[in-house]
Amino acid sequence: MGFLWISLAALAVGGQFSLSKVYKNKLPSSNYGDLFYNFAMGLFSAMLFAVVCLGKVGFTAFSFWLAAGVALCSTLYTLCGLKAVTYGKLAVFTAFLMLGGMIFPTVYGVLFLKEQMSAFKIAGVVLLIASMIFSATEKTEEKKNTAVFYILCLIAFVSNGFVSIFSKAHQIGEGALNTFQFSFWQSAIIAVVVGVLLAVNVLCNRKKEGYSLLIRKSVSAKSLGLIALTTVIMRAGSVLLLLAAKTVPASYLYPATTGISIFVAAIMGRLFFKEKISKINFVCILADIVAVVLMVF
Repeated sequence: MGFLWISLAALAVGGQFSLSKVYKNKLPSSNYGDLFYNFAMGLFSAMLFAVVCLGKVGFTAFSFWLAAGVALCSTLYTLCGLKAVTYGKLAVFTAFLMLGGMIFPTVYGVLFLKEQMSAFKIAGVVLLIASMIFSATEKTEEKKNTAVFYILCLIAFVSNGFVSIFSKAHQIGEGALNTFQFSFWQSAIIAVVVGVLLAVNVLCNRKKEGYSLLIRKSVSAKSLGLIALTTVIMRAGSVLLLLAAKTVPASYLYPATTGISIFVAAIMGRLFFKEKISKINFVCILADIVAVVLMVF
């Protein structure tokens, strides 16, 4: 059952970032647009989980602070993702993002949770790391933005690593809220934090030419519908991953999710955005598949 949750969660990750790229293609690139996107997703998510919990969201300091950590880190990598896909390939960014979410919790699981690493699992992790490094050798579409693209990738790499650690720590902790309540607090914190940043942005820029038009476009039915769809897919994936984290060792859960997500992102990038699967991309995808297979043993 755990592998099923992992596979579906990985599919959701690919879907989330694909829809994020669709959103970026439909609206002019701006800080307001990025902030509104995250605020709306946080708000929609909080409303969704409040309904799922029938209003009984509960509260413990342990769950709240870990939810805050997840919320802040996930907001950071989402904002990075919205910028990065305008500079380089979705598949490369997703590789960095997911590998950060693999390496950090794997080390955490081995050092602090005393999880055992077989020779096959170690080989799989090494292969995934090599795949990420190899993918970084490929040039992005805009040479002048290569440095910016990889800086955004590295920030996402680290922040998603801590998202995985915080999530695993919560799911195995005593006195923790259930998965849906924990997800509610994550979403609510994202909505509040990003909402404040959005308000500041509006106050500072409301008189600029074209700003009111940007606001109207962001709250159009198509834009809000796209954000709502992205929210449902993203939250479905995060819930499945949290459910898997209850029983699946971190040293297997996150590496397997990583490998499958990178594969899904590459396929979606090709199907929906006509992103060319280069020789480097192809080799990395094959390496990811082999790595996931190795980690089963």
